Amino acid sequence: MWITYRYGWWEFDLDTYHAGLSATMRITPDGKNPTASGSTLKSGYGIQETVTARVSTSQSSATTPAQNAVTYFPEFQYGRFWRLLGRTGSGYQARFEFQENEYSTYQRRTHFTPIWYPDGSYTPYTWLIDSWTPAGMLSMNLSDSVSIRGNLWMDWHIAPQDPS
Repeated sequence: MWITYRYGWWEFDLDTYHAGLSATMRITPDGKNPTASGSTLKSGYGIQETVTARVSTSQSSATTPAQNAVTYFPEFQYGRFWRLLGRTGSGYQARFEFQENEYSTYQRRTHFTPIWYPDGSYTPYTWLIDSWTPAGMLSMNLSDSVSIRGNLWMDWHIAPQDPS
């Protein structure tokens, strides 16, 4: 809808549109974790994350899809270390996951929880950013949790087993 207002020497055009951002975040134990059960894992094992972002707009020529997602972790007090997620799907329904981890035996998209992390909830936070409109940036704060119970040392055995 175009409306023109004339006051003195100025001419103003009003061009209305809408833009919205919605997203979900899901944290799960790494699929290669042999002792995970549902959303419970032992500390020292990896987690995987998926963020799905949807931008809706009535004027796609003036709005960009979500372009970045940054995850912060509790073991770093949500500030000293973060990971930029990789975009694995593009467009107005984008998908983000961890980058492949060079320390993962299988080059998985995983983040390893610290072995010392105490039992309880493990909650990373993700800031979904860089969906630009003429009025500024759309962004969202997201979080999800898994439960930590025990640690990977409980799964290791280095002494010979009793043959009897």
